[in-house]
Amino acid sequence: MKKLFLFTLLIGLGAFTTFAQKGTKERIKVHSKALEGNLIGDPADRDVTVYLPPSYATNPDKRFPVLYMLHGFTDTDSQWFGWEKHWINLQDVIEQSLAEGLSKEMIVVMPNAYNKFKGSMYASSVTVGDWETFVTQELVRHVDANYLTIPTKESRGLAGHSMGGYGTLRLGMKNPDVYSAIYALSPCCMDGGASTNPELMKKLETLTPDQLQATSFFEIAALATSAAFAPNPKNPPLYLDLPAKNGEARQDVINKIIANRTLNFVDQYILNLKKLKAIAIDAGLQDRGISEATKTMHEVLDSYQITHFHESYEGDHLNRIAERIQTKALPFFSENLVFQAPTKPEIIENGGQGSFPAIMTSATSLPTHTLFQPQDLSKFGGKDKLPVIAWGNGACFDSPWEHINFLNEVASHGFLVIGIGTMPKQTDIRSKSHKLLDAIDWAIAQNADPNSPYFQKLDIQKIAVSGMSCGGLQTLEVAGDPRITTIGVFNSGVLGNPGGGMPGMAQVTKEKLNDIKVPTLYLLGGKSDIAYGNGMDDFARINHVPVFVGNLEVGHGGTYGQPYGGEFARVATAWYKWQLKGDQEAGKLFSGKTPGLAKSEGWVVEKKNMD
Repeated sequence: MKKLFLFTLLIGLGAFTTFAQKGTKERIKVHSKALEGNLIGDPADRDVTVYLPPSYATNPDKRFPVLYMLHGFTDTDSQWFGWEKHWINLQDVIEQSLAEGLSKEMIVVMPNAYNKFKGSMYASSVTVGDWETFVTQELVRHVDANYLTIPTKESRGLAGHSMGGYGTLRLGMKNPDVYSAIYALSPCCMDGGASTNPELMKKLETLTPDQLQATSFFEIAALATSAAFAPNPKNPPLYLDLPAKNGEARQDVINKIIANRTLNFVDQYILNLKKLKAIAIDAGLQDRGISEATKTMHEVLDSYQITHFHESYEGDHLNRIAERIQTKALPFFSENLVFQAPTKPEIIENGGQGSFPAIMTSATSLPTHTLFQPQDLSKFGGKDKLPVIAWGNGACFDSPWEHINFLNEVASHGFLVIGIGTMPKQTDIRSKSHKLLDAIDWAIAQNADPNSPYFQKLDIQKIAVSGMSCGGLQTLEVAGDPRITTIGVFNSGVLGNPGGGMPGMAQVTKEKLNDIKVPTLYLLGGKSDIAYGNGMDDFARINHVPVFVGNLEVGHGGTYGQPYGGEFARVATAWYKWQLKGDQEAGKLFSGKTPGLAKSEGWVVEKKNMD
């Protein structure tokens, strides 16, 4: 009885509230062409630890974002992952974060950057090798080719501690096409000069490669800095220049080292930093000059109006790093990386019935959405451009899986349809209405990008936003955006009690209807549609813009899953042709004293503020 009481008491105190699911880790060799022939003779076959999250082995159809972690000076991947004596066990940190619900499952990769100088600085040097290329290109290619990754920059993050924090900032700002988010923990080497201490320099001048392991921290740090930033292929056996020689400072070498301090080159990469989705940097207040340097970096980013996260916390260089990774860095990447794989190109229902056979696909620059578009984009441009339709899904699902016949059919008539979410279906994830605006932002950017397949092929003056059920509420949430030409609200309407909907449902009030500034189409499933009352009440309240409502007694599910999207696709396509392409023949379905749709079997229609 005492044991049972104690167990119950421990549960009440939260002692057993988290149970970490175990992933797996493996240590592999990755060959690097970029590191071949380095003058110090370090191997080009590098150890790399790869952590695979708990569901990796049990869900072979799932793909994961990747976080590349860079360790600090004198550390190794082996020490960080517990292969040998360590001060941190990153696997335990990751899994505790998962157990506490702070982060999502991701692959974590750490290369071993320990070399003869006990650290590469993640730089490019003939002496230590081209670590920049190895980390940002070769390692990424290897991981994408051999693991279940989402191989886009939007699903790739970079983080590191100390020297790894320096590497994170250095490589992150140089490679915004590789990573989308970076987090530097206590980054070293951000400012300062180069030591020219005569006694230190004299000792270092006489060292040979076989003596490097016995050097002190400050001695090897000085050598590693010179090897990375002041290499000299004509100065064996260490192939580097020191910042002083024969007791005299060497300003040319000092300049090379200083030029590689983060705060001295950050201004050159501001445009690249602005391309990153998210940036974070932190340091402990007791971490000597590093804390002050991160504050300066924070001020620089602020001056350029670059959104970022910065925090100074109580701690030193090591004592709270595991906690920071668990509670700050991993949640940061869980928030800012894309966790859904892009859609593979697929032809739906032979491309649809329109004049422009369509395809369901995705874009690496918008991996959070699914695209439905004409297969042959060469037919568009000049005066004949593709209007844009952003689509929100039923139940606010982050996948258009219920609507692919409907959306594909609309696209086959000469539209670019951008559906929230990815395929295959992700029914356990709910989307937010901002993804409709993300679709519009992306389309406008693509139309202006000479390197995009959509360059000057989109009509960004003709944009519709539409959605079904919860997606219809998302549509109403953003209806006031001035870029929108028309909206479509399907099997939906504002709830009388917005808080009474399903979890994750957009919380829209009736007042939001006043934000509508453009012609509006409601398509409802008749009185058996659970949204019928709400949708008809919306129609009654909207008196300031043209509004049309059509009812077909098919219930809440509409006709989206029927061949070619059924009647809802036929009617919606005609509306889009009228409103976005100026097709007056299509408009006859809605205009006139007796709209054409009223003559279609089963349809009951009403309209206001329309001819």
